Amino acid sequence: MELSQFERETHTLTITGAASENTDINVEHYGFENTLPDKPRVSAGSYPAFRLHFIIGGSLTFFSGEKRTQLKRGDCFLLRPDADSAYQTNPNRPASFYWVSVNGKKCKTYFAEMGFGLESGVVTVPKELRRELQKAFFANFAVHGPLREIIDSVFLSNFLKIYQLMYLAAHRDKEPQKTGVKRKEYVEQALEYINRRYSDPELSVKEIANAIHIHENYLSHTFREEMGLPFREYLSQKRISMSYVLMEKGMTSISEIAYAVGFSDPLYFSKVFKRYNHISPSEHLKKMHTPPPYLNS
Repeated sequence: MELSQFERETHTLTITGAASENTDINVEHYGFENTLPDKPRVSAGSYPAFRLHFIIGGSLTFFSGEKRTQLKRGDCFLLRPDADSAYQTNPNRPASFYWVSVNGKKCKTYFAEMGFGLESGVVTVPKELRRELQKAFFANFAVHGPLREIIDSVFLSNFLKIYQLMYLAAHRDKEPQKTGVKRKEYVEQALEYINRRYSDPELSVKEIANAIHIHENYLSHTFREEMGLPFREYLSQKRISMSYVLMEKGMTSISEIAYAVGFSDPLYFSKVFKRYNHISPSEHLKKMHTPPPYLNS
């Protein structure tokens, strides 16, 4: 079942992990729920573990002590056993959410790094990270075959993915977007990396993001905002411009040129070249080497 179908057709579902010897962090359950309008208020006292929720639709009210906060799609909230918190779905627009239940000695540390404290039980996930977070939750409901035998490892792996995305969500305003300087620095580093590695056909946003120590979704989004076009489009333009340089230097083999600038398929190189220049690379080479008419007279 695909993600969209799962979320549309599932009312409520909980899956339980196997017993784990990891006392630092232990993922007990993952769940999904399309709440009903008459669902009663749920308090943190109902659960002995930390329970993180990610809202994908509808809305609800989150209670933290005497404070009430209206939450909607893209918001995450945490019910924790050491805090007075609760939630109640909106009967007019019942909330839909994923959740994960976790315990262990390092729970407080993990959730603090995700942006959750005793007085701050809510984190809003940036739009560019929401789809990845959704997929990280859903992945636990799509485990089949031999992986079912190591479900505790799968649960933990996906929780760490959730942790990474939530960490980015919580810290994005503290550094990269504080003045805009970091954003530009990241893009400049990406451009330098592209200049060095454009000839590698496997070059990707993920590789560059890992090299400069940021998340690939954040780099992709920032690159597009700063450069005015997507990473893949910029890389194609870079490769085509470098093919001009090789032609000017006397290289005439279309295949050799294609491979030299990072295309693994010469036919695809020709297609991209023509898209930008309205003539094929062969036609361009022919024009370059055709003498002016007066030299033939």
